[in-house]
Amino acid sequence: MKKVKDVIMDQPKLGINVFAGSIMVLTAVVWMALDIYLPALPILKEEFKVSATYLNLTLTAGIIATAIGTLIGGPMSDKYGRKPVFASGVGLSLLFTFLCTFAGSVDFLIVVRGLASLGNGIILTVTTAMIKDTFSGRTFKNVMTVLQSAAIIGPILAPSVGSVIITWLSWRWLFVFIAVVSVVPAALILFARETWPEGKRISDSALKAVSDTLHTAGDKPFALFAGVMAVLTIPMWAYISVCSYIYITDFGISNMQYGIFYALGAGVSCISPFLYMVITRHSSTGRACEVCLGLILLSGVMLIAVGGRAPVLFLLSTLPFIIAEGMIRALGMVVLLEQYSHVAGAASAMINFVLNLIGTVGASLATLDWGSYITALAVICLGCMAAALLLWIIIVRQKIMEERLFGPSRR
Repeated sequence: MKKVKDVIMDQPKLGINVFAGSIMVLTAVVWMALDIYLPALPILKEEFKVSATYLNLTLTAGIIATAIGTLIGGPMSDKYGRKPVFASGVGLSLLFTFLCTFAGSVDFLIVVRGLASLGNGIILTVTTAMIKDTFSGRTFKNVMTVLQSAAIIGPILAPSVGSVIITWLSWRWLFVFIAVVSVVPAALILFARETWPEGKRISDSALKAVSDTLHTAGDKPFALFAGVMAVLTIPMWAYISVCSYIYITDFGISNMQYGIFYALGAGVSCISPFLYMVITRHSSTGRACEVCLGLILLSGVMLIAVGGRAPVLFLLSTLPFIIAEGMIRALGMVVLLEQYSHVAGAASAMINFVLNLIGTVGASLATLDWGSYITALAVICLGCMAAALLLWIIIVRQKIMEERLFGPSRR
């Protein structure tokens, strides 16, 4: 992986591979924290005697808090350095994840999951900035692609691990597990060399740093491309919020079987970032974006046609949008962080903020009273494809980031 010319900041204490690997592992664990309790949702619904919509606030609160954490963490790390801000995120995450085990009501669970997710948001945006600080060129693209795969490996493992823990222990042990497995990779990253030295840090106030990050969203290329990226991830967020009900309640399968189906879908998602790399070797990043649009449309049609007939057909119907989500995350991170490399912390913060904030739309839309969650997913897919297509037409017609998306030879 290492090429001297593509390594900006070496890691003499850990070695560059251990440093990058620790970030990959912690990223996987942070995303696992979002999904690991999904098999427990039907159990929590009965235990706390609440509706699915209200229980879903434990998920949406986590997504919103993660978005806020990313918004704060990026600019704060641009000012104070990556490691101090990262340490604060780890502290929040570990403390409040552990407190989730004492939840006696949905309200308490919403609050502590929200605070834990605030820490997780800080972790995600700061570690992404650390990768940009450390690597450049093709190595950066490769490492960022693997990092996005790590964000998918967590969901692959989460339902299966969660189902085993629920079967043998209880849902409360899910949060103990997450806290424990976070410790080692977090400690290694804290032991590593600071990637944002004092000479590069901004001198403005912390409030000004956050304000400048918000202004990044007002930059037209950033806003339009981040908009396409965010809209195409909505179906995946919607799927995360309702898939346990579809598999367990609608199709009547067991927790363990649900874990297998979910893991199969997430396993396909894991290869999506590498599919983006294959496409861009033979074509352009812009073409890869257009492939994502087509995949979302395909999912919407398949969900309407065959998605409700059997668990296997439902899984097959979701695979196109699962692949699209994995691809658009990887290529979007690469494109925008390269375009805004001079403010990597702020750009990383805003990308993650937008993705998580828009994610709450998908999570909330899917749990409305549709009559059928599968119908909800189909409508969301088709609506998101149409919205993203409109934004994409603007990007292409106005030649926004044309060279970065289509290469210098496009006419």
